[in-house]
Amino acid sequence: MTEILDDLPFSSGPDYQITINTRYKSSLKAAVELYSQSRQSGLAKIYNTSQVNKEWSLDVEADFEEIAASCGAFSYALQDFASEMITYLNILDDLKLEIEETPNGKTWNWLKFWRKPQPDVCGSDFESFNNIGRDPDIPNHVPTSQIRPARNTSPKKRVQVETLRYRLWKALAIFRRDDTKFAIKVGAGAALYALPSFISASRPTYQHFRGEWGLLSYMLVCSMTIGASNTTGFARFLGTCIGAVCAIIAWTASGENPVALAAFGWFMSLWTAYIIVALGKGPMGRFIMLTYNLSALYAYSLSIKDLDDDDDGKGGISPIISEIAWHRVIAVLSGCLWGLIVTRLVWPISARQKLKDGLSLLWLRMGLIWKRPPLDCRLHGKPSNGYMDLAEESNLHRFLAQLEKLRDSATSEVNLRAPFPVGSYSHLLDSTGTMLDSFHAMNAMILKEARVSSGEAAILESTAAERAQLSLRISHLFQVMASSIKLEYPLNDALPSIDRTRDRLLAKVFSFRKEGKADAITSDEDFALLYAYALVTGQLAKAIKSIGNELESLFGVLQDESLELR
Repeated sequence: MTEILDDLPFSSGPDYQITINTRYKSSLKAAVELYSQSRQSGLAKIYNTSQVNKEWSLDVEADFEEIAASCGAFSYALQDFASEMITYLNILDDLKLEIEETPNGKTWNWLKFWRKPQPDVCGSDFESFNNIGRDPDIPNHVPTSQIRPARNTSPKKRVQVETLRYRLWKALAIFRRDDTKFAIKVGAGAALYALPSFISASRPTYQHFRGEWGLLSYMLVCSMTIGASNTTGFARFLGTCIGAVCAIIAWTASGENPVALAAFGWFMSLWTAYIIVALGKGPMGRFIMLTYNLSALYAYSLSIKDLDDDDDGKGGISPIISEIAWHRVIAVLSGCLWGLIVTRLVWPISARQKLKDGLSLLWLRMGLIWKRPPLDCRLHGKPSNGYMDLAEESNLHRFLAQLEKLRDSATSEVNLRAPFPVGSYSHLLDSTGTMLDSFHAMNAMILKEARVSSGEAAILESTAAERAQLSLRISHLFQVMASSIKLEYPLNDALPSIDRTRDRLLAKVFSFRKEGKADAITSDEDFALLYAYALVTGQLAKAIKSIGNELESLFGVLQDESLELR
């Protein structure tokens, strides 16, 4: 396989003809067959030894089967990779044949209007896959298995509960969203900041200090969270000060010479590009360049009488660059301060709190997903997306990316109680990403083949009780972690462990093999799904334990003092 991957299947340009070696496919098929036979004979020798057939304790049997699961999962993954590579070679052969039959790559079938267009098979399969077992009235982001009617609630009682007050509360749900609150407060703040320009008494002062610059700064500084506003406000003000100083130096050194000003502008563009690209400080570099350009260009426009409005005491055709830069700094500072005030005092949205709430919600959703036993959908013939469909998996990863942005914003929020523990939350997010990767690995194994063989069904039925206990234990721990970070309350030091329940599952698989039940109806491939399940639960157990230790370092351990009734 390494040789096939190293050999490029296309020749050099401009034709890029397919030049795959025809012997690769037959050699790879023979190697896969030989590898499969060697693996089966090797496993048979191991399980037929006298050491394995002895009576062992549960822990030892679990260790034996965990070794078999690790080796078996790697073996099956390697064989699947080889099978997919054979498919890849077949596709290359088909592509080569298609190119040889139609060398120009063009047909006139699109002119045959009397023929019905062929449906998009891939698109239709994807749509049907996402809609399997889903109620059209249920949003895509809500797991269908978790939507249940209220208990002991008849339709008449539900109608009675729908009072006018509740209906009004439900109708005004849009005004409880953070984005709606943010839009209202930013718009109201902008109106208040621009109000002096509409009043005759304050209009001259507003124009003198270029209040429109401050209004623009206010709109740029206002962000959804307090931390993001602090970061943008600091970068805006510092970049404005640096840009104003550079404009004063460039104007004074150039002596109002346009060629010299162009040279200084070229140097400033290189320097700010280095700040943006190399240092990764985009807002800082943009604000430096913006202030430099506005100050220098405004002064040059005054010097050549290119502006029709009054220079307002800035020197006329001999502009005072220090006055222009000073007014720029004052306007930007006032806009930044007003933006921070509005963001902090009017419906404040804390990035720290949103990060905690978001992690709690994500863990709760992951717990609900794992509460649906992943392998039962294969055993009982349920749709494959009964465990986790592609849309739900995409939503989880996208939400995790949003939480990572909130972590970056939370570092800029000032809190007198303690600085933001960015290292701890980074570890929590990394562990959560690892668990989502494990979810994807389990989902990929389930979706690989829709049908279940008789041997695989026998294995799953034999381990149904152990798998149910393990799934419930994992779901329970997810809910405990979600509650802990939501309430900022310490964890109980007597939390149940996943390892013992997982050992019972592995021991059950070991006894299934040892008792001879596997010889008649099962093959080695039938254990692949259960081995993947065992490895995924092991990764989840390790990640959950790591998160528990991190939550313990953040909030401590539940002690007697926390339970005192005061």
